[in-house]
Amino acid sequence: MTAARAALLFVLSGWLVLFAGPGIASAHAALDVTDPAQGAVLPTAPARVSLKFSETVQVATDGVRIFGPDGSQVDDGRATHFGPADTVGVALRDGNRQGTYTVSWRVISADSHPVAGAFTFSIGHASAGGAAPATPQGSTTVSVLYAIARGLAFAAFAVLVGSVTFVLAFLPSAQGSRAMRLVMFSGWAGSVAGALGCLILQGPYGFGLGAGHMFDADLVEQVLASTLGIALQARLLVLFIAGIYLTLLCTAPMNPLYRRVFGVTGAVLAIGLAATWSASDHAAVGLQPEIALPADVAHLVAMGVWLGGLTALLVALFRRSAGESELTRAARRFSPVAAACVLVLVATGSYQAWRQLGSWGAWLSTGYGRLLLIKVVLVACLLAAAAFSRRWVRRRPMALRRSVFAEAALGLVVLSVTALLVEAEPGRTATAAQPQRREVSYDTGGPGGSGQVDVELAPAAGGPNTVTLSIVDKSGKPRDVPEFHAKLTLPARGIGPLEIPLRQTGPGGYVATAVQIPAAGSWQLALTVRTSDLDETTVATTVDVR
Repeated sequence: MTAARAALLFVLSGWLVLFAGPGIASAHAALDVTDPAQGAVLPTAPARVSLKFSETVQVATDGVRIFGPDGSQVDDGRATHFGPADTVGVALRDGNRQGTYTVSWRVISADSHPVAGAFTFSIGHASAGGAAPATPQGSTTVSVLYAIARGLAFAAFAVLVGSVTFVLAFLPSAQGSRAMRLVMFSGWAGSVAGALGCLILQGPYGFGLGAGHMFDADLVEQVLASTLGIALQARLLVLFIAGIYLTLLCTAPMNPLYRRVFGVTGAVLAIGLAATWSASDHAAVGLQPEIALPADVAHLVAMGVWLGGLTALLVALFRRSAGESELTRAARRFSPVAAACVLVLVATGSYQAWRQLGSWGAWLSTGYGRLLLIKVVLVACLLAAAAFSRRWVRRRPMALRRSVFAEAALGLVVLSVTALLVEAEPGRTATAAQPQRREVSYDTGGPGGSGQVDVELAPAAGGPNTVTLSIVDKSGKPRDVPEFHAKLTLPARGIGPLEIPLRQTGPGGYVATAVQIPAAGSWQLALTVRTSDLDETTVATTVDVR
């Protein structure tokens, strides 16, 4: 068995093991509990509305808004944390009107990404249809600018790390090349610009504000105090040191001792820069951060050495930074290092894919999974192009420029998809955040004995869940019944039936919180409805628990 086949078998086996079993959700805050509960019907207005998330969140003063039955805003406009850093809310200013109230919210997760949503509750009785949800969506202009800033920062990081590595390890004679110096300093300047852009855009992006708030001092102050803000400040400090390092690198004599000193120093700076990315993104939150953080740093550095090195090689070839034979030798020395970087990328990328997706189904059912699938296909195309071009170049050495250009172009596309991945909601959180909703018709056989039960199970995952049930008649109005029971059964595992302890919240409304679901699977939810002393029926539906 060749080394290539052994590596391929190792990767495939590893992916099968990684995706064989489920894990807990990670990254991007998920709404766990609301008070009042979703769909609750209260006899009197609550003093405030609170939301508890799966992790620490940030909230703007208008990040939680309450709209009355007529659509007017009825909160006091001062959303804040209630006790723990994972719980936010706002006071209800005017709750005198009966009907359905809508709560819209937007917060920033611990991994610096915004999440938003809406839910409803009623006072006295539910309104016909209720108020329309008004989930804040944010500014498209700000979102585009933020994506550009993140993409620029990613590409510049790769160019900076890869070009310095290429000069030190493979083509020392290019140290004095004007073109190579321009490449290295462009990577440094782009990294600075990207960090500053993220710093001024994070506030408007996270809190859903317009571009006019980019230089809002209060927003910038909040960003600086956040995990992302601290990471950006650290990145700018490392980049300041890197600027001095590049200046010395371009002027110092390149003897073996100096090359070793610059090599060690450059490696420390590259790891430090990568750590500022990892500490403020998906790797720092959720499942196994003690493994995910160093894996993500290794992934970023390997990406920089590989794709940034390709860029430096391309510039050296087109600008003739050295003799033809020296360039060819540099390309051949770079090739095995690039292959080693690819192995690191595959290993760490496979781990991160399992960590963020959790199951094979999430590849196609979530936006994160689809983006990751595109990235995998692009990287596979890039590797195939590299393998083909290496064989082609052996027969036609003059074709090296076109070969490297094609690889670098594909690498740029891979970087663009990576920037989108950083902003996407991880598959585990996306699936965990989607409650199971069902509509179950019933007919007890007696006069007026037909209607519907609306079912919501959230977050539909193993562990504590909230079950919300609403009984309505044929016209869709809430209906009280003499008796109502609900039970859960998992036939495949022989678990159940488990009685759900329902608490009535209003006419036809029931809720059960902290319902412990012990295992994932396809659960049968049996609903027993009695409409009179003699008329009773049991209907069932299936809910999928992850």
